[in-house]
Amino acid sequence: MVDDVEELRRELARLTGPARTSTLYDLARVLTDRYWRAGPGRSGAIRDLTGAIEALTEALGYFAADDTLRAPFAVQLGSLLAARYMAHGSQDSDRQTGIELLTGSLGSPRLSPGQVALGRLMLGQLHLSRAVGRLRTGGILPALRPGGGSQVEAARTAAGCFRQVLAEPELSPQITTTVRTLLTVADGIVEAFSGVGVNPAALTRAMQTMQRLHKEGRGLGMGSFFTAGSRLARTDPLDRPVILIEANEPVAHRAEPAPVDARPAATVDELRQVMRKQLGDDPYQAAPVLLAEPDVAVADELVALATTVVHTGSAEAADHLLLALALTLRSRADDGPGAEEDADDARASLRTAASGELPPEAFPLLLRLAHRLDEHAATGVAAALRTVGADALAVPQPDGVLLVHAGTGQVSPGTERTLPRRTLLVADRPPAAGVAIVSTLAGHTQLLDLARRKRRAIIEEPVLLAGPDGVELRRRYGRGELLHEATATDVLARLSATLLHLDCPTGPTGTLLLAKRTELTAEAVLAAQIRRAGGLVVLPPGAAFPAMADAFLTAGFTGAVGWLGPVEPEAAAEVYRELHRLLGEERRSPAAAVHAVRRQLRNIASGLVHRGVF
Repeated sequence: MVDDVEELRRELARLTGPARTSTLYDLARVLTDRYWRAGPGRSGAIRDLTGAIEALTEALGYFAADDTLRAPFAVQLGSLLAARYMAHGSQDSDRQTGIELLTGSLGSPRLSPGQVALGRLMLGQLHLSRAVGRLRTGGILPALRPGGGSQVEAARTAAGCFRQVLAEPELSPQITTTVRTLLTVADGIVEAFSGVGVNPAALTRAMQTMQRLHKEGRGLGMGSFFTAGSRLARTDPLDRPVILIEANEPVAHRAEPAPVDARPAATVDELRQVMRKQLGDDPYQAAPVLLAEPDVAVADELVALATTVVHTGSAEAADHLLLALALTLRSRADDGPGAEEDADDARASLRTAASGELPPEAFPLLLRLAHRLDEHAATGVAAALRTVGADALAVPQPDGVLLVHAGTGQVSPGTERTLPRRTLLVADRPPAAGVAIVSTLAGHTQLLDLARRKRRAIIEEPVLLAGPDGVELRRRYGRGELLHEATATDVLARLSATLLHLDCPTGPTGTLLLAKRTELTAEAVLAAQIRRAGGLVVLPPGAAFPAMADAFLTAGFTGAVGWLGPVEPEAAAEVYRELHRLLGEERRSPAAAVHAVRRQLRNIASGLVHRGVF
């Protein structure tokens, strides 16, 4: 066949003008046959398809607009443009030109019944593509807007084309099944968007039908369009001009579209509620179980629901995350030809979710999917880790921990016993003191917030509210303000300190009891105005932890040292002496100093915790 192409091209080189028409036709026929035998959609075959399109485009130019011989060429060219658009995702101009050529030529008496039916099928698919976007396995519906408009009108026109095909003598059972399924999709879109607001049930049904069409089918191929006619019904499916897919189960044909449901549109929150019911009370907790044993039926339902939520309102990052989950489930549940496309769509949805503001409870699912899909979805977190000098962020899970690595942005599973050297742990309680220097955090959003703050040297402006050991502690820094007593107002006035040591009694709810019967609460700290942020606060035993620590971090501090439980005053004093020696004299970072104290004074300092990034 290669020799045929080269021979035809040599012949064309000797011809000029309209005399080239017949040879261009033959070249297009050979290239089209070669393209469809190679397989529609294959990147290596696009060259033959484009060559056929170029040959027919030139040939068509030699006909007058009113020449009746023009129609077969126009229908053939329109069908090939449709193939390039839908199978290869070419420019929208292919779709528009294909629509114009097919619309203007299908009424010609020069066309056989088979050419008319198959050309109309191609035309219907081009119109439908305007409503649902480029069709691909697991494809995602574009953001259709309620109230109809050009996209719904395109779906209505597509439905009309499909009905006309079904009204004619059957070309083959496979084509009839495909056309009926396409009609169901088109009618579903019209029903979903032609009423008052959006009919989510109709949209979901349309989505499920389209997904089933892609997931259960296999490419029929377009074959040589030049074999259309009486021979067509007897040819193998690989020689028929159909570019979508053959469904395994027939879809019932509706002679008339279902009446439009004019009920009020469901709100986005109601749609989310329906989706979450499919996942259980807590979708983020249910996800690991679903990923361990994915079910294709459940996955298909979730994809339909999640897609509807994402494209029927104001989508949030969490909505895109659940769509990524649904697509991942389906790619893992069914290893058919669409699995990789589902995985690609899941990665795209995951990136969209990562670029938005996820609730803290959703972040572990983002990491789990990033690991499953080998996608660097936590790039912002990785950048923040590098800023604060940490090696990894660890997020505990029932089956271990998920680690975001600062250097690569990759996510990997791990355990608390094998944490990287400098780890930020999303937890209230650190593991037992080991090799790793561990600080706790409330969540990834706290890391992102703290990483934006400027780090200040602790010895720059220390303030110590301390008892008898105050003078010794201050000597470790060689400067600073020593307070033997202070009111809540006095403490709030010193929140710009680079080190704020608070050795004072605590109340039953973890508040700080200060001079003149004043009390410092977490709420008061949160409401304070800090002139210069970036300091470290050392809280006394009994202070509410981590609530009080998080209040100081939210207010502007970058680190907090606190206790997980009660400690004897003498033990606390010993811990403080060693802690401040390491901070002031050896200039260690707060996290490293706390780590060293916990290892040296295991019996009395096991409850000491560093929270934050510095």
